[in-house]
This record gives sequence, structure tokens and C-alpha cells, in this order.
Amino acid sequence: MKPIATPSPTFWNLIAKKYIAGDVADQATYERKLAQTQSLLKPEWSILEVGCGSGNTAMTHAPFVTQVTGIDFAHKMVEHAQSQAKARGIANVVFEHKGLDDLGTDQSYDAVLMLSVLHLQPDWKHAIRKAYALTSAGGVFISSTACIKDMSPMIAKLAPLFRAVPILPSLVSFTQDNLLDEMRSAGFEIEDYWRANPKDATFIVARKPA
Repeated sequence: MKPIATPSPTFWNLIAKKYIAGDVADQATYERKLAQTQSLLKPEWSILEVGCGSGNTAMTHAPFVTQVTGIDFAHKMVEHAQSQAKARGIANVVFEHKGLDDLGTDQSYDAVLMLSVLHLQPDWKHAIRKAYALTSAGGVFISSTACIKDMSPMIAKLAPLFRAVPILPSLVSFTQDNLLDEMRSAGFEIEDYWRANPKDATFIVARKPA
């Protein structure tokens, strides 16, 4: 599998303190996503969260599984997550300073989470295929993704400008249908997908066939 092009972590390191301190935009929708994810988890499972940010989601899921690994390419995010896990005494979660392309596929996970990640990946189609390779047979791939072409055509037109400025986050635009089709093409079976409002991110539960 070819390397996945990744943006610079500079922007995310610069805003890490503000991002970590910020409130969840829609708490009810966030909790719905947490609950749906937890309904799928099993005590013997291992989880990988790509782009774990503050680590809050990974730590929330930790009681429901054997092991959680969270990775993020922004070292300030990882340092915060590590300190929080230690302070809260959560022993079955590990946070690592890594990007998606740093992961080998010799190890797989029962659940792979990419929340607010795919629309920030310049090579989002290969990111989905990497997720497929990292997911164990019979396991689930869970994503929450801003389908910018559906949500905001104007921002979709500006997306190339984001990619042209190295310090800004990479932004790619596609529709919800594009996203679902790409997951199916990678080999996933779509079990559920929804968005709370037409302008919200799409939450998807996909399964790798056993």
C-alpha cells in the first residue's frame, strides 16, 4: 500500500490549547455517536482511534474494551491525552505520536475510529483503504466525516486554497454518496449512516466481512 499524503501538524499544534479547552459543538449528537459506538463494542476487543485529538473519546470508550490505542500527528494533542489518561488512572489506553502512514498493517484492530479525519486527508480514498487493512475481519470501521460538497458548496470551492497553504489544515470535498461508495469499494459493508441535520457530518458504521 502506497504512503498516504498527510498535511503538516503545525496548525493543530498551534491551536491545541484552544481546541482542547473548547466545548463540543453539539453535545447531544456527540453522545448519540458515543452510545452507538459503545453498543457495538465487546469486552475482548481492541480499538484504534486515528486522529484522537484530546483523547476524550478514546478514554470514554476504554471501559468497554480490553485495549485502546489513540494516535495523533500533533504532539501537543498526544501530550495532553497522555497526561489526562495518567491523571484519571485509565490503564488500558495508550496514546502515541503517530500519523496514519506510520502504522503498519501487521496488527489489526476490532474497531477502527476516524472521527473528523477523512475530510482532512489529502488522499482520503487511500486512508479508507488503510482503515480496511487495519480492521480485523468481522470488525467495524466507524467514522464521522464532513461531506463538504453537501454541507457547503462555497467551502468546497475554497478547499484547494487550504491545500495550497502549508500551515492550514488540508481540506478535501466530497459528497456523502462519494464517501459511502468509496467505503464499499474498499470492501466494507455499510451497516448504518446518518447525520443529525443536512449540514452536519455523516456518521457511518461499516463492517469488514468476516
